[in-house]
Amino acid sequence: MNLVVTKDLDVASARIGTFDLRNLRRTDMFAVILIGVLAAIGLLVLYSAGRGGAAPTPYYLKQAVFLAVGLAAALVLICMDYRFLVSVAPAMYAVAVLLLLGVIAVGATVKGGQRWLAFGPLRLQPSEQVKLVLVCMLAWYLTKIGSRVRKLPFFLLTFVIAGVPALLILMQPSLGTALILGPVTLAMLYAAGCKRWHLAAVLVLGLAVIPLGWSQMKDYQRARVITFLNPEADPQGKGWQTIQSKITVGSGRLAGKGWRQGTQTFLRYLPEHQTDFIFSHLAEEHGFAGAVAVIGLFAVLLLRGLQIAREAADMSGALLAVGVVTILGLHVFINIAITVGLLPVTGIPLPFLSYGGSFYLTTMMGVGILLNVAIHKGWFDR
Repeated sequence: MNLVVTKDLDVASARIGTFDLRNLRRTDMFAVILIGVLAAIGLLVLYSAGRGGAAPTPYYLKQAVFLAVGLAAALVLICMDYRFLVSVAPAMYAVAVLLLLGVIAVGATVKGGQRWLAFGPLRLQPSEQVKLVLVCMLAWYLTKIGSRVRKLPFFLLTFVIAGVPALLILMQPSLGTALILGPVTLAMLYAAGCKRWHLAAVLVLGLAVIPLGWSQMKDYQRARVITFLNPEADPQGKGWQTIQSKITVGSGRLAGKGWRQGTQTFLRYLPEHQTDFIFSHLAEEHGFAGAVAVIGLFAVLLLRGLQIAREAADMSGALLAVGVVTILGLHVFINIAITVGLLPVTGIPLPFLSYGGSFYLTTMMGVGILLNVAIHKGWFDR
């Protein structure tokens, strides 16, 4: 059963430049509360994770700035007509591709990856924003073709649209970010009503080309997979992160050690505890109970997002909601699975909790789009 409703609004009918502050009064307050609670938890966890750090500006203060910037962007998106975003998606897509090409040509290299564009003291990671741009572009394309998505040529063209930015992101290289685009594309195709056997064929083909993908991976990427399968083979080297993360999570037991009492992070046994492994720090200080509570908050937010998609006013709105929920859901699942040793380390941040400006901006813009779709849902007109 598709999430997409049958009625459709003409994307071209969206009024250019529409900006309505009254949308703020019609915002889905339940979703806003969930987002606010998760953002507050993120700041508190980062405050604790930075205990004893030597950085001139604490991570939680920087994150508060990122939150403020992201909140401003989300408010702007809430006050717009989401159909306008869909109508200008091809232009945004073209700009995003040019930015990715710019990263390859003149991008700044940090920690072995050429993924950032530097604008004076500011750095932008275009691959993060490309996730939302692709969602808008696919919403535009799939709305335009409508039922023709069931025809193979139109179905395959979807992967060409997604494949261009994915290949450019792989060249940075950023395997984890590029892999996010695949499931997002599949989810939106499913919601758009494509033939199920087409999706099944793509999945089978994807499994068949895994050996080719393995041969094209960088040495450090293959090492991550090998380490995931047997981290104890190199416990002081490549297996250190995975082993220490599982120790950190397990040390929290049921109720945790208490806020700002995490010894694994304070003594620097766990690398990247402000970013990729922030959930491990959360589990150490707040235990199984705290970890499950946060997972529960994420689950409720994602279910709310799916409800928004199901009740969207038109196909483009439903597809936008499905795309945003898929991005958030993938990040939550992959990040937590990595911290407990169920997936190889890929550098996928946790929404609202992991430190980082580019991804936080993407997260807040995504929820802004989601809340905009909710504003135009049927329940506001009943």
